[in-house]
Amino acid sequence: MWISDIPIHCINESAYEYHIPAKLIIAVLNVEQGRVGMAKKNSNGSYDLGPMQINTSWWPKFDHMGISEASVRYDACTNVRVGAWILSKNIADGGNLYRGIGDYNSQMIKYNQRYTFLVREKYTQLKQVLNT
Repeated sequence: MWISDIPIHCINESAYEYHIPAKLIIAVLNVEQGRVGMAKKNSNGSYDLGPMQINTSWWPKFDHMGISEASVRYDACTNVRVGAWILSKNIADGGNLYRGIGDYNSQMIKYNQRYTFLVREKYTQLKQVLNT
C-alpha cells in the first residue's frame, strides 16, 4: 500500500471536509495509481490528472470555482481535495455507498462494479495493515 507523494495532512483534511474516511481516499489512490504531474490520455480524448486521476471532463464544474487543471495536475493537496469532493458527491448522488464509489470511475455498470471491487479490496487490505 502506498499513498504516492501525497502529504498525509492533505488526505486527512479532505476526508474531514467531505465526510469520507481517509482510508477510502487512500484506497482510491491505490487503485488509481496516479502521480503528481501525471496526465493519462483516455480513448475519448479526455485526460486523467494527478494522483487521484481526476478526469478533465469535470472542468466545467471546477472552472467557475477557480480551480485550474494545472493545480489539479501538479498540486497533490488540490488533487486529493478535488478527488474527495467528486467521491463524496458521487456517494451522495449514487443512492448507496458502493454505487457512488464505482461512479468515481464510471457510471457504466460493468466498469462501476469492477472499480468498486478493486477499491473494496484495497480498503480491506488497508484495514488489515492498520489493524482497525
